[in-house]
Amino acid sequence: MSARISRRNVLRAASGAAMALPFLPSLLSRSARAQAAAVPKRFVTMYTPNGVIHEGWWPTAVASESSFELSASHAPLQAHKDRLLILGGLEMKVAAEGPGGPHQRGIGALFTNTQLGEGVFMDGCGRTAGWATGISVDQRIANAIGVDSPVASLQLGVRATENDVQGRISYAGSGTPLPPLSTPLDVYTRVFEKFLPPPATPDADAAKALLAQRKSVLDAVAKEFTALNSQLGAQDRQTLDAHLTLVRDVERRLSLSAGDCQKPDVPPELDPVSETDMPAIAELELDLLSLAFACDRTRVASFEVSTALNRIRYPWLESMGEGHTLSHSGSSDVSATAQLIKRQAWHAGLIARLLDRLGAITEGEGTVLDSTLLFWGNEVSMGTTHSHDNMPFLLAGGGWAFRTGRYLQYQGNSHADLLVSLLNAMGVADATIGNAAFCTGPLPGLV
Repeated sequence: MSARISRRNVLRAASGAAMALPFLPSLLSRSARAQAAAVPKRFVTMYTPNGVIHEGWWPTAVASESSFELSASHAPLQAHKDRLLILGGLEMKVAAEGPGGPHQRGIGALFTNTQLGEGVFMDGCGRTAGWATGISVDQRIANAIGVDSPVASLQLGVRATENDVQGRISYAGSGTPLPPLSTPLDVYTRVFEKFLPPPATPDADAAKALLAQRKSVLDAVAKEFTALNSQLGAQDRQTLDAHLTLVRDVERRLSLSAGDCQKPDVPPELDPVSETDMPAIAELELDLLSLAFACDRTRVASFEVSTALNRIRYPWLESMGEGHTLSHSGSSDVSATAQLIKRQAWHAGLIARLLDRLGAITEGEGTVLDSTLLFWGNEVSMGTTHSHDNMPFLLAGGGWAFRTGRYLQYQGNSHADLLVSLLNAMGVADATIGNAAFCTGPLPGLV
């Protein structure tokens, strides 16, 4: 085998890769083809409880809004840093007053910008409250973009089984919380049990044959790379390895493109309150969500990990304290601080998992990730203070909505303005959400 032949096949593989990556309309369902001219937008809210350890959350080495290092809590998101917007200095002003304690008021207001109604739900200090008194941002968006989807919106939960104001984040309206699905099997049943993938068409068959042909070219080139490698100098081997990495990546993407909308296998039965099943439940639910987006079964979702009650342990992280108790321990408790930062990083890793999967599914001239926006929030800023100032908020996803890859520091702006910005980014023209007294317009600096 000569180097001359191999170089020619490298070019041949690159040509095949260039042809394989663009959008192939014949692989989509008829409804998806009809939407190809305008790729649908998707939206996800994510909740984790009891505030954060600030020194493990906010970026470090900040030189400018686009020059910073991710914190320990966000380390799993390093590969997606250019798709992140980390927002500091926002205040959840509407949660300062009203019925209930700070955890109750915070989780009720987080995605609704409303105060709680009167009710019988009791917090740890004996204060009582009812449900939130307005629609949540995900449901307002679902009413606009989810009405034609088989599933208007999905509510996913991981050990979020308490029927309590501290266990609900999504609201169809005032006093109308939407309980989350608690296991992957629940999600499968809701989304895919009656789903019939579109039958193969001659066009689809031809497209798959073309993909197989291009994949065979990549296989042949990979074999040539292996044989040629021993004949080259160090610099040439480095160049060749880079080409081989590209070939393998293209092969992976080809495989995903051919099977995006295949019906998934039925997931195993898992215990929704088991601490040992928790990681598998979280990962499988997000995997099913990525398929639901890819198949256009839904366009809106909420995802909550635990609740504001948060009496759970994370044994797979060797974190054996109850979450709520740990959050009240204070910075002098080194063990509690380390456990909470580990948990925060695990939460970030779940987001990274979802972004990885959405980024691997081709759509139009890009990926499903390019049209997805995720908002991660919490009900308090810190567990020790119960403050609703300097809230730990993070956005992730496609750059069509906002300029990403930045860390923005605000000066007490209302978090309601962020919710309005999210609505506007998703095509909802509303100027307010929830309590209009705390809305001044879209949050500046995002676009």
